[in-house]
Amino acid sequence: MFIPTMQIMDYSSLPHFCRKEGSGSTRHSSNGTADNCFSLDHTYHQQLYTYIKHQATHKETNSPIKQGSVHVEFPEPDPDDTAIALTIESELHKLADQNGLCKSFNGLKVNGV
Repeated sequence: MFIPTMQIMDYSSLPHFCRKEGSGSTRHSSNGTADNCFSLDHTYHQQLYTYIKHQATHKETNSPIKQGSVHVEFPEPDPDDTAIALTIESELHKLADQNGLCKSFNGLKVNGV
């Protein structure tokens, strides 16, 4: 598995959400410069960078993980549910016939029944 190393100590490689741009108002700007929430000297950011780098170097595999086959059982449909779906479908067709919408419900199936 390829894990890219982050150049987190380089300001230009920071994602946009780590750089706070001023809104244009004097209240939100800091003398016209970009105010960022990332500090090259901040201990937390250095520890985070070290942790991510450590995790990337200690990955055991450089290839995709093999996946075994998985057997999934689907329960048999409940006969009561089928009867309910058929009743709903029948009632919708009756309503369509009464309202002159006969063709709009042609081929309508409720829950695949």
